[in-house]
Amino acid sequence: MTAKGRAAKAASLYFVIHLLNEVVCYFMLYRITEDPVFITMVALLYNCIAFVPQFFWGALRDLFKKFRPGIFSVPLLLSGFLIYFITDAKDALFWTSLVLLSTGNALIHVAGAELTIRTSGGTLTPVAVFVSGGSFGVILGQVLAATNMSFWWIALLCALMLPLVIAGETLYKDNPEESDDCSGFNYVIPGRKAVIVILAVFFIVAVRALIGNEIPLAWKTTLTQSVLLYVFMGIGKALGGVLTDRIGMRKTAFISIIGALPFLILGNKLMVVSLIGIMFFSMTTAVTIGMAVSVMKIAPGAAFGVTTIALFAGATISWYTGSGSFLTNIVIIVITSAICFLMSMYIIKPEREVVQNESESV
Repeated sequence: MTAKGRAAKAASLYFVIHLLNEVVCYFMLYRITEDPVFITMVALLYNCIAFVPQFFWGALRDLFKKFRPGIFSVPLLLSGFLIYFITDAKDALFWTSLVLLSTGNALIHVAGAELTIRTSGGTLTPVAVFVSGGSFGVILGQVLAATNMSFWWIALLCALMLPLVIAGETLYKDNPEESDDCSGFNYVIPGRKAVIVILAVFFIVAVRALIGNEIPLAWKTTLTQSVLLYVFMGIGKALGGVLTDRIGMRKTAFISIIGALPFLILGNKLMVVSLIGIMFFSMTTAVTIGMAVSVMKIAPGAAFGVTTIALFAGATISWYTGSGSFLTNIVIIVITSAICFLMSMYIIKPEREVVQNESESV
């Protein structure tokens, strides 16, 4: 199998796995019918366990190559799912099911990130495609939860994830050493301190999560419009990787951070305009992952975990700060976007230097 073929297969497998993973999780979460305070507690715990420990799980995979998080993920996910639906879980049993579900979710993310990064040869399309699958799965899980569909069908989908995960694990065999050690990730200007880069990545991702909840969306009033929102998020995440590989990370960062602004600002009541802005805005995912891995080549799983902790931090802050006025939200979006853009330009290597270094390595 060629290197490109391996990377494409890894991306395809984990796009589907990630999508199914989110369908399972959000089907269960949206079948929980309790008071708003309880549901908020559930959402907070779920997101905390699903996102924050990814740094730990990723670091564990980086240290111990024989640790395969994907193999453990599906049994945990399925057991948590079935405990909730079969036992009509209450009290301790309910929280146990939620912890199992969340942990399975975290391990699947780590498995997908590790495989799509380590088989990519330094390109970002594979990991971006993998990440994009989650957006489609989140909304699909919500839609299915609102129907009369039996949970057994979702449990079957969950079980079918295991052979896909096993197929993904086989791709590590004969994977070139230079690809597995992430030597192709050279998107950061030489001399930039790793700690500064990681702090910048954390800030940019946290801000993206924060202002993502501040984007004016007066047009989103129907289920169809909600579906379109998530679809364009997913397209944007994948497109960020594709564009980075085609036109370079600096140009992609400009499009995703600065180019998105007018569409986000003017799209409050204009769905098409807003969706374009959200698509551009979502492209920053690939940029931040590329920056993090470039300074953490020996630990790509932990690097990916940095971004997921930041996502949790930004989303949590947004829950407690609440939404301000339209004008306030616009000012926040503009100021934070400008700061993020300046930080990215300070860190990201110009495209001509990336091309030059790649030709020298050949």
